[in-house]
Amino acid sequence: DMLPYAREKPQEMAAYSVSDAVATYYLYMQYVNPFIFSLCNIIPMTPSDVLRKGSGTLCEVLLQVQAFRGNIVCPNKHKDDPLKVYKGHLIETETYVGGHVEALNSGVFRSDFNYKFSVDPDAIDELIGNLDRDLKFAIEVEGGKKLESILDYDEQKQKIIVQLLELKARPKREEKPYIYHLDVAAMYPNIILTNRLQPPAMVTKQDCASCDFYHPEMKCRREMDWQWRGDLFPASHSEVRQIEGQLKHDSDNFEASTGAIRQR
Repeated sequence: DMLPYAREKPQEMAAYSVSDAVATYYLYMQYVNPFIFSLCNIIPMTPSDVLRKGSGTLCEVLLQVQAFRGNIVCPNKHKDDPLKVYKGHLIETETYVGGHVEALNSGVFRSDFNYKFSVDPDAIDELIGNLDRDLKFAIEVEGGKKLESILDYDEQKQKIIVQLLELKARPKREEKPYIYHLDVAAMYPNIILTNRLQPPAMVTKQDCASCDFYHPEMKCRREMDWQWRGDLFPASHSEVRQIEGQLKHDSDNFEASTGAIRQR
């Protein structure tokens, strides 16, 4: 109907389009534009990046900022092996289907409320005893650096030990929580934002058996049927290795190891 209307009454058609554009511009300048620049005050991104990124990325960046300000360890992102094989074929993409998110307890574990914590002193001793091993793993494996290149290793290690001993000296604590756990890959960020979801607890049959409220007919633990789904390349594993060897041979300056190839 728009084409005949444009031919017969072009002025009214143009006036309608202009009014629609003016209304859209007014709504953007009144609501969207101030909101974007308000997000830039708490997220270290330019307005174009904030407008382009999704809610999951914005949540992740905001948590990283808060973790940096609170001196909280923020774990590195997990990276899958790019040369992962399934039944002799190279995997292009993989995911899991069958799970969904439910808002069971909304609004708990807030950082502005005090919660009671009970610290296990034996666990603190175990952390102190394995501190060198854990720091070496974080520096060499996750950070990709050599332990000898850390100049203030002993000082930072001593700071961690002092904080752990402080927890051990007063195991019964009541304070505001500073522990963040976010798995963006497991839940839809927009559902998290809408329902203010909190990280669920992963329990086993042994955990349920030791629960004070457990009996065989309890259905508080919801079991879900997960199914793996992946897209495969038609090339077989041997053909992929052959292509990889051909690329090594064709490149004159190729001196990278297998680990470097996987990172690329």
